[in-house]
Amino acid sequence: IGGTGIHPGGIGGTGITALGVIQRFGSIYVNGQEYVLSPQTRYSVDGAAGTAKDLRLGDRVTVQAAADGQAVAQVVRVEHAVIGRVTNVDAAKRQFTILGETIQAGKMTPLTVRNSDQSLPFAALKAGDVVSVSGLDRGNGHWLATEICRRYPADAAPARVPLLLRGRVDAIYPGQNTLEVGATKLKVNGTLLRAIQVGQSVVVRGEYTDGKTRAESISPTALAAQEVGNRVSLLGYLDRGTDGWTTHGVSLVENHHTLYENGDAADMRAGSMVAIEGRVQAPGVVNAERVIFSVNPMDFDFPIIPRMPVLPPVLHHPEIERPEFGPPEIEPLVERPELPDND
Repeated sequence: IGGTGIHPGGIGGTGITALGVIQRFGSIYVNGQEYVLSPQTRYSVDGAAGTAKDLRLGDRVTVQAAADGQAVAQVVRVEHAVIGRVTNVDAAKRQFTILGETIQAGKMTPLTVRNSDQSLPFAALKAGDVVSVSGLDRGNGHWLATEICRRYPADAAPARVPLLLRGRVDAIYPGQNTLEVGATKLKVNGTLLRAIQVGQSVVVRGEYTDGKTRAESISPTALAAQEVGNRVSLLGYLDRGTDGWTTHGVSLVENHHTLYENGDAADMRAGSMVAIEGRVQAPGVVNAERVIFSVNPMDFDFPIIPRMPVLPPVLHHPEIERPEFGPPEIEPLVERPELPDND
């Protein structure tokens, strides 16, 4: 479709869920697939209603689409990794810190200004700036940023600014009313901890007030792969779960039909960035049909699988013993006697 590497025959008549980053516009492209934005497409940004104008290049999104020869986006959800106040910037390494999380920006990671078309060089990012970050979770409190948006410069930030953090719950300290997500420890209302478990993927929302963080809500994040039989494309870092490989909390099932590109099954390692294409086998479980290693999040697609020539079937005819037919037996002519002429 759209020259993106996925041919209509692979998705016809099924639903699609894609978790990746917006690579380009003209509709939107996510994981190399074009998704048409229609008047019926619904948008959200971190759970709040949004519009198509909220979409930015590099945003990490989850797209739910219907496909029947063309992938039409039904829902586009922008899901920021971190929103908060920058506490430290290492310009040489293109790294910065928010809420104790280490954010790595690539050379091409865009730094934009909220409600503006303005772009900034990475060197313009300063401690105290309030930013939102889209990116991919590398684990242990580290993120690869695919888009950075400055919401407020340090000298113009209001007294109360938003806070958001996605990640896996690594520890809960009920006696201290504290939650540990990635590299971050947050003070929370103890009642918020009752429905949360260690190992669960969550999104924490709150605000900074007078320079102090305050978590106001903790919500489990929905798994990207829910509808059995739907096609899925995922972009993310591999993690080792109790039952095998996972990414974004989704369990990956490999088998002898799985195709590997830029590597093989031995290259499945924790911390490796991969693109996965497959089908939902059970809620939260994906049968991995293709795995691509060493991908650039902003510039890759799933190459078309070469179609094998269709050969005519070889028909095996059983040997049949045919009876031998000789010449027919002909009865000999009977010589009639000559009768005398009565005349």
